[in-house]
Amino acid sequence: MGKRALIVIRLSRVTDATTSPERQLDACRELCEQRGYEVVGVAEDLDVSAGATTPFNRPKLGPWLANRHHEIDVLVMYRMDRLVRRLLDLADVIRWGQAHDVAIVSATEAFLDLTAPFGDIVAMLVAKTAEMELEAISARNASASHHNIRSGKWRGGIAPWGYIPEKGEDNVRRLVQDPQQVAVIQEVVERVLAGEPLRPIAADLTARGVLTPKDRMNEIKGRDTKGYAWASQRMKESLTSRTMLGQIVTRDPVVDARGQIQRDDKGHRILGPEFVVTGDDGLPVVRAEPILTREIFDRVGAALAARSVDRTATTTSGLLLRVLFCGECGRPAYRLKGGPGRMPRYRCAYAQDKKGAAGIEGPCDNRSIPLEWADDEVERHVLDRVGPMERMMRVWFSGDDSRGELAEVDELLTDLVDQLGTGAFKRGTPQRERLDARIAALTERQESLRSKPIKAPGWRYEGTGETVKDWWEQADSATRTAWLRDAGVRVTWRSHTANGRTKLDDFVIDLGSGPDLDAAALPGPIAAMAEARAAGGWDADGWASIPEALAGRYWRDGADADADVVDGP
Repeated sequence: MGKRALIVIRLSRVTDATTSPERQLDACRELCEQRGYEVVGVAEDLDVSAGATTPFNRPKLGPWLANRHHEIDVLVMYRMDRLVRRLLDLADVIRWGQAHDVAIVSATEAFLDLTAPFGDIVAMLVAKTAEMELEAISARNASASHHNIRSGKWRGGIAPWGYIPEKGEDNVRRLVQDPQQVAVIQEVVERVLAGEPLRPIAADLTARGVLTPKDRMNEIKGRDTKGYAWASQRMKESLTSRTMLGQIVTRDPVVDARGQIQRDDKGHRILGPEFVVTGDDGLPVVRAEPILTREIFDRVGAALAARSVDRTATTTSGLLLRVLFCGECGRPAYRLKGGPGRMPRYRCAYAQDKKGAAGIEGPCDNRSIPLEWADDEVERHVLDRVGPMERMMRVWFSGDDSRGELAEVDELLTDLVDQLGTGAFKRGTPQRERLDARIAALTERQESLRSKPIKAPGWRYEGTGETVKDWWEQADSATRTAWLRDAGVRVTWRSHTANGRTKLDDFVIDLGSGPDLDAAALPGPIAAMAEARAAGGWDADGWASIPEALAGRYWRDGADADADVVDGP
């Protein structure tokens, strides 16, 4: 009985005619006939790279090596590089063959005979040559890729949200805007800037059957759509990606100290963090028409970043959690749900800690206050004072210090100028023309950097184009609570029990430091709103000055409170 052979066929790209699947199969069958091998199977892996995969994790060959090795006696391939292109991969296959008594034969390389003395060493030398060839191909591809990406060519894969690849008159594919996706982006941006969270937006798009970018691409390519759901986190990543500005965001492979590309256990390249591709002038390369203007892009990013603050409050928890504090001991209030027939109330945290607060002997004697009444009082007072103002957003400014880049440009210019008139860079040569153009571009960049003022990084507040009142009406309870905390609004209350009922003593709302408040003392976004508002004058709203408008201490004596509202069991 002849030996049982498995023919191995692999092709990185099916357009490669020199080693087409048919040519590989014919050569392997011819060898099997000459040696009397019985062909029991063909493992054909097309569009599969030997550099990115090992023989053991290829779709067709992998299952044979893992589970069906007892059915074969020899592996036959057209050439060694059809099986492996890496030295370590070949060593693994040789060990596998020895463990399972399976020979490895090349149909076109007669000198490869792993059953002969030193045959494995010869095979290793051949594999090393193939590996070096692979690295050379990878280097050429990387160089071509860097050139293509900077020239705006689309390299394939999943297009960024809002774009589709389209072949131009020059037969080159580039990204262009997809009107259908752009309309969705514009809707989402408007809703985000209006204060709506991404999660309900994503749920709404899914319910309406709006195609996700992945399904939209399926539709464009004539494939069946899958009905993928929108994900708020993925939507946020896309909206804050520089691809919305038409810029190129990519990732480079990680290399070791010798410059070799690092790969994971499956042979896939390990990629580094995302970065924006820049040109020779140091500016981001724009390869497609921007979907958002820089102003809108920054506003959307700021709006989404602001919603990353503490959101421990929920719609049912109460507006004033970590905003309302006990007027006796200073502890934060918590929500007391109450039993049947009782409305929710805020209560001092002493009820959960009987040890007493610092500086107070024993537990605090402050009692509870109606939750709905307190929420309404704070909302009414805050909107009365700052509702007409433009809402300000806290945004991190990364600074603008170009001294490091300027030093690099200065050093590079010095090196280039030193080459003028030397060797290939004499006047009139093509190399000199390119050198002059490079020096001119760098000189222009140098002048631009020198004229830029240095700005330190830090937090700053920027206008959102909407009033606090308009935003408040659209925001949910948790977002409102987060804003009150960030704004430094602090509310205190004192109450006592008389004749078995809770009586309010006083209720104080501070927007800042009390009745002597001025713009410098105002905290966070309220300070920014006051300063911005002061620039335009206060008379339009009937206010004469910032202190008069925002002397935010609101004090209510229990004697003035409506007993039917304030009293509680």
